[in-house]
Amino acid sequence: MKVRKVKKSSTEFINKEFEVSSQLKRFNQKNDIFSRAIWDETINPKKFFLSYDIANYAPKKSKGFDHWDYAFRNASWHLTDVVGERDFESRGAVEGFTDYYTIQTEASPSKVEITSIEDTTHRIKLAAKMFGAGMVGICNIDKRWVYSHNFDRKTQEAKPFDLPKGMKHAIMIIVPMDYELSKTYPAALSGAATGIGYSTGLNCANTMAQFIINLGYNAIASLNDTALNIPMAIEAGLGEYGRHGLLINQKFGPNIRIAKVFTDLPLLADKPVEFGVKKFCNVCERCSKSCPVKAIPFGDPQTSPPNFSSQTGIKKWTVNAEKCFRFWVGMNTDCAICIRVCPYNKDFSKWWHRVGIKFANSPFRKLVLKTDDVWKFGERVLTSKWWQKGIRNQ
Repeated sequence: MKVRKVKKSSTEFINKEFEVSSQLKRFNQKNDIFSRAIWDETINPKKFFLSYDIANYAPKKSKGFDHWDYAFRNASWHLTDVVGERDFESRGAVEGFTDYYTIQTEASPSKVEITSIEDTTHRIKLAAKMFGAGMVGICNIDKRWVYSHNFDRKTQEAKPFDLPKGMKHAIMIIVPMDYELSKTYPAALSGAATGIGYSTGLNCANTMAQFIINLGYNAIASLNDTALNIPMAIEAGLGEYGRHGLLINQKFGPNIRIAKVFTDLPLLADKPVEFGVKKFCNVCERCSKSCPVKAIPFGDPQTSPPNFSSQTGIKKWTVNAEKCFRFWVGMNTDCAICIRVCPYNKDFSKWWHRVGIKFANSPFRKLVLKTDDVWKFGERVLTSKWWQKGIRNQ
């Protein structure tokens, strides 16, 4: 895959690529669809959240929704839930989703000597990969992506928010999710891919933050909380924006989770990259056609979002979060059909997929779509085959 680094600054690139206007305001976390499910009567979560307690799961006759599947999915979320909700009763926090993590131990009494920012950046990226990152990039903190308020799920109050003073950079961490599980979406079983991704992100971000704290600098670990992951990951050179509203990473496609660490450690920021995603999404529309509730837009990017769960003042493809979440609620698990059918969702450890993606990012992109049809890439794999495959390999 030919990946081109953008020459412009990250801010200039984002402003032009997404036609950012003066109407863009920092997003209030109270308005994201998961927070709205807590306070907005028009968004009824029914048993969606409850099903993540195995005592409340509701098995279905559909493949991928039996006791084994829910037990596996819920186990994958166990550490993320236990660590994240340990202060819920005292301050309404769900760390990793409404608040950043506060589990770090005391800092070193002295700061490490920085002799080279280049070497420091290299060491930080090396450490992130050792702690579980598939890829890692660094961006300067753009306050436009930091939430204006975070949401207390206990009191249902939105509290004004800003990052601690002195934070200059975000270390953006790409966590690849399991490719074989992604082929079984949507099912309770495949929801484990998400849970495992978040658990890995929790470990990587928090160990990275502690590493930096041990060096004598400030750092805070974060998953979906605190700031918008996708624009920051784009600024950090970790991919492009797809029609389905997800980051498409140059190494793992859209089948990823994103974690981050904010820090005042001196680091070199990366540049955004381009490798043809926008041109491909313009002709593909697989995600739009495959979405059961038509939550993913066809046609060109829009300036007006479908509802207030998305930002205004920016031109992009925006998923209708209300339609999307209602489908999740109906299944009692996350969907991600859009990830499964995306032609960028491939096992890039295979050389033929790496060759195919080169065609996707060239004038021969329509050939890739025809090849996907012939070889039935993106078709759902039965969850029973996933279980049996694992058993046969023992």
